[in-house]
Amino acid sequence: MSPTSTGYHMQTGNKFGSLDAVGNTNWTGVTGLAYTDGQSPHLGGDAVVLNRTLIEPLHRVQSANFNFTINRQDINEFGKLARLDSIVMESPTVGLDFNYYLTDGGNERKMGFNIPTNGSGSAATIGANASRPTATTYAWTGDGCISGFSALSGLIEDTQGNNYFIVTSKEGKDVQGDTVVSNSTDFDVISIGNGFISDYNIDASVGAIPTASVTVEAFNIRADNYISGQVGTEGSGNRIPGVDDINGQQVAHNYNFRGGTISTTGDYIAGDTVADNTITALRPGDILLEFIDPQENTTPSFNTDGFAILSGNGAAHIQSFNVTVPMSRTILGRLGNTFGYARVIDLPMNIDISVSAIVSELRTNNLFERLGSTEKHDFRLTLRRSAGTGKPGADALIIDVKGARLEGESYSNAIGDNETVDVTFSTQIGGSNDQNNGIFMRGSYARWTTLPYWVLGDQKSQKGGFADAVLVPS
Repeated sequence: MSPTSTGYHMQTGNKFGSLDAVGNTNWTGVTGLAYTDGQSPHLGGDAVVLNRTLIEPLHRVQSANFNFTINRQDINEFGKLARLDSIVMESPTVGLDFNYYLTDGGNERKMGFNIPTNGSGSAATIGANASRPTATTYAWTGDGCISGFSALSGLIEDTQGNNYFIVTSKEGKDVQGDTVVSNSTDFDVISIGNGFISDYNIDASVGAIPTASVTVEAFNIRADNYISGQVGTEGSGNRIPGVDDINGQQVAHNYNFRGGTISTTGDYIAGDTVADNTITALRPGDILLEFIDPQENTTPSFNTDGFAILSGNGAAHIQSFNVTVPMSRTILGRLGNTFGYARVIDLPMNIDISVSAIVSELRTNNLFERLGSTEKHDFRLTLRRSAGTGKPGADALIIDVKGARLEGESYSNAIGDNETVDVTFSTQIGGSNDQNNGIFMRGSYARWTTLPYWVLGDQKSQKGGFADAVLVPS
């Protein structure tokens, strides 16, 4: 996927010093020089021309489906049974859904989530520090995120979306490790423009690898039967699928994938703790689910308004934990534009949490007396790296859900089976500066080389999101 839907998809321009230094590269689209990724035309010199794609892969994807529907209106008149015409009155409905194994939060960061990282990795030269100094360091240019604030703060303010790309190679040949050459016809590329996340779901359960499922709504889709690995003159390569949200026209800029060998797994090296995306998958045995009392920030006193005991003595045995974040959006249109100029998120926005467990003991309680309760509950799902059989390692991804209220409990009993309970909670997303309600994330992903170009929210428009803009990272 790309960092924006209408901006340039290639990092180019003259600069001095290291390829990864910050503050010297401009997002200028194309130089007109046909050099492969990172190649310097001045061997041994200080001036370097960068030709680097800004398109980055999503890792550990397990499935991907896409569709589109053209919305037409029939034109009829008296005296004729069949329609005179069927005209397009609004933008087509383009959909994409995919799921992937949860790892270190890198996928979420690329999709626009505000998810700080403690990782350094292959992009350690970006910024003044190799890793995030402390969890309370709010503004830090190393990952473009703000600690302590909602993971959805950037998505709520995003009016551009991102472009998504699906690449396929010839039958029987892996895309991973395949070679990209100029105008190669060995690949098909499906590109989806102005994609906005409309649903995000996290599922962790016993006996299954924790996964995330994503649904995307978009404005445009196109297919190309070749892929270019070189930067040529503007207009000669594949066009990006993005639609300009000002004039409603398709943006006349190109995209290029990294020249040479394609990598879909990141810089994964077995046993390496520094390379990009060192986690193949996370095990359910390395997951820690905590129920936290927001008033005391401790686990033993966690108490819901229901009968199920979820922490402390007699706690139920958790079998699964699910978080659903529906982000429905409304298309805003105006006269003169066939396409909408924005997909704005519908607020207020609820988050649904469900916990399934084998019942151990029941709490003495009276529902009637609890109807006036104003208690809120916090959950923390910590996914840890594996440090060996039966041993959890360092934290890979931490997901906090705050301000949840109990919605209900459903018990099930059957001969030959254990008593089970499904407990449901809900919370709402607060403002970008609300630190007590919503969903919050922290990751451990390595900072990839072009991360300064992956700005969040409305910064896409302020820092290079439009087709004629220039981005200078800072």
